[in-house]
Amino acid sequence: MIDYWKLVKDFAAGDVVQRFDPTHGDLSPFVGRVTATHPGIGFVDVQWPYGNERMSSDDIVKVNPAFCRYLPPSLDFSYYAGYDVTKARQASGQESPWRTDALPPAFHRDLAVLWAKGAGEVGAYDELWHRYANGTDDEVLRDEVAKFYRFARNAAELRIQNFAQKSAAYWVAQNRQFRVTQDEIVSRKPSCPKCGKQMRKTTYKMDKGARTRLFACPKCLFLLKRDNLLSPDGAPVEW
Repeated sequence: MIDYWKLVKDFAAGDVVQRFDPTHGDLSPFVGRVTATHPGIGFVDVQWPYGNERMSSDDIVKVNPAFCRYLPPSLDFSYYAGYDVTKARQASGQESPWRTDALPPAFHRDLAVLWAKGAGEVGAYDELWHRYANGTDDEVLRDEVAKFYRFARNAAELRIQNFAQKSAAYWVAQNRQFRVTQDEIVSRKPSCPKCGKQMRKTTYKMDKGARTRLFACPKCLFLLKRDNLLSPDGAPVEW
């Protein structure tokens, strides 16, 4: 069970975030900026390129604002991107992998909306083809959609790789899953994601005699289900 009231405390107004897609396990190839937090209900308000949305705290992850340099200008909401930001990028001579010059201005925002609604790559292409096929090169449209979804997959993989060097177990997905380091697997004792203290095995007795195997932190009392700990490559770990 996820403690949303604790998780929301990791966010503050101004944080740059990506959206987590539980269907595909990817991260959004666009960013938003937290505008408000609501600890009482475990939700945060996020300004996305297509509007403001109230999100559950386990559906977003914080990102380094430097990540935004790889995004289409219309999807960079680290600083509420708009016309001024787009012109500044163009003036700086920053090379972009996106074909913003060959596609309608609203194309990438529409693509971001479809991704956020759970549309797959084929479905998104089909929808956008019906909207923009007239006057838009089909090869450019198809390649841009494919690139967008590939970017989402790569963003998730890059985040996992970056965190693989951490010295303590860390949160990676919904349902309170954590990925541990190789050293922790060898020692068979994960470090607490909250305070870094080495955790200890314990067992919690539930209703009807069922028992849940846990790791408990002796310092801050943070609890982890042993079944929710994954190896650096994402595989289950036998403790």
